[in-house]
Amino acid sequence: MPQLVSVILPAWNAEKTLEPTLRSVLSQTHRELRVLAVDDGSTDDTPEILKRLSAEDPRLLPIYAPNGGPAAARNLALSRLPAGTDFIMFLDADDLLLPDAVEYALLNREGAELVIFGFSIRQADGSLRPYGEREQLLEKDELGENLARLYKANLLNQVWAKLYAAPLLEGLRFPDCRWGEDRLFLFEALFRAEKVKILPESKHRYVMQEGESLITRYYERKFRVCCEIDARVEEMCAELGVTGERDYRYMFAKSVFSCLTNLYSRSCGLGRGEKQAAARRIVNDPRVCRRCRKASGGLPTRALCAVLHTRWVGLNLLCFHTLAWTGERFPRLFLRLKHRK
Repeated sequence: MPQLVSVILPAWNAEKTLEPTLRSVLSQTHRELRVLAVDDGSTDDTPEILKRLSAEDPRLLPIYAPNGGPAAARNLALSRLPAGTDFIMFLDADDLLLPDAVEYALLNREGAELVIFGFSIRQADGSLRPYGEREQLLEKDELGENLARLYKANLLNQVWAKLYAAPLLEGLRFPDCRWGEDRLFLFEALFRAEKVKILPESKHRYVMQEGESLITRYYERKFRVCCEIDARVEEMCAELGVTGERDYRYMFAKSVFSCLTNLYSRSCGLGRGEKQAAARRIVNDPRVCRRCRKASGGLPTRALCAVLHTRWVGLNLLCFHTLAWTGERFPRLFLRLKHRK
């Protein structure tokens, strides 16, 4: 019997990208699909696109909800999974699946409850940067020794580009953080899994739109969520018997760098004094002082950590303002620095 895969897709004001995204799902070589597309209170033509496409293909199941953010939209869809759903996938409304993505994950999962496959970032100039790791089936007792490698390979930062067995996610919901909830959700799924399959091929396209910046939007709670994620990582390391922490410290340090860089994103409306206060809270935070030491990542990471540990607010702001400037003007260079292993 064909296995039913339910794809969950939150959409808010996604009229420019939604139709190609949905068609990339509905044209999958694996036909036994349901697409739960949640219109998250859109004010553009998103609802009309969903109505039109669902009339063409009954496998598309629109859900209309007041605006509550992607976590609430995904949780709503998780509560309305079609009967008989065997597997679950997640997709954003501006990304694309290659035609055989679902089939590729199903055919190669080897009994794993969680399949992680590769993805690529397509920049506005059309260039592709692939992410993936070698094929491997990880048993529960092997996860600890491989977790850092997967984390540094940027495969654990998002819930998409993955296939989840439906029982694995039973009762699991996204925390409403508005940033970082993907990682917290995925860590819980990882810890539940008895087997995890890693597949190397890039079957998901993260599409950067014209004018989109690699410097993510400013969010006032981001640093708090980064600390919560790192605390969960520490717990997982203890539970899985992981001893070396240099790579995990590196990932936390990168998130701290991002918080400081975001003070200079286009969306940050803080004044000079407010930016200084935000930076002061970060560089003096006990977790930053403790965890941003002895991290892997080479000279760039060590240099930025050294700046952090001066606790000199002016120097930190100058350094990360320069980093933000680099990201805006030299995106390819910034992407290499941001996603280096």
